[in-house]
Amino acid sequence: MNSRRSERGFTLLEMLIAMVVFAIMSLVAYQGLRAVLDADHITRTQAQKLADLQVTLSVLERDLAQLVDIESRDEYGDRLPPLRLRPGGDETLLELVRAGAGGDHRLRRTAWEITERGLERRMWDGLDVVDPDSMRTRPFAELVGEDEKLGVESGFLFVVRTPSGLERLESWPPADADEESSALPMAVEVVIDLPGLGVIRRLMAVGL
Repeated sequence: MNSRRSERGFTLLEMLIAMVVFAIMSLVAYQGLRAVLDADHITRTQAQKLADLQVTLSVLERDLAQLVDIESRDEYGDRLPPLRLRPGGDETLLELVRAGAGGDHRLRRTAWEITERGLERRMWDGLDVVDPDSMRTRPFAELVGEDEKLGVESGFLFVVRTPSGLERLESWPPADADEESSALPMAVEVVIDLPGLGVIRRLMAVGL
């Protein structure tokens, strides 16, 4: 009698309970693994964005360091300052004249724009903007996802020294500047408002 009882297998109810427990444990383990994988993907994505931003800011910093205090002219013959930014229009371009362009042009007019998705660099052939169609645009870094935009705080600020201390201006040359003045700001502050990472600020010296 006892030997027959010892040879009994699991009942159907016991098998069902064991399967339910196994399914619950598998689901919990899968959710934990999925959370780890999602976190790793987000971390890698954010790290790549920061790496792209670092490379882009390094190129922009080099352009500002090589800024030359010399006027250029646009396609209409009007004089352009060596550094210019006028916010409020269709485009907010940080325009500058830089040395070390290479090739046949030792000086080149260059511009940077902070778009909704990242930064773009524009270059013209030579110092004067004789032919607007010669401008080449190079997107440097896409810093946001397809359904995202850079925050409203993104932009350029110009750092100047005043009797009361350092001051940041939103445009250059200043509205009250003397047309004959060739003064340049001490530095340009680049502000990038990245979704999920917050506001990143970087000061870049102007001129060699």
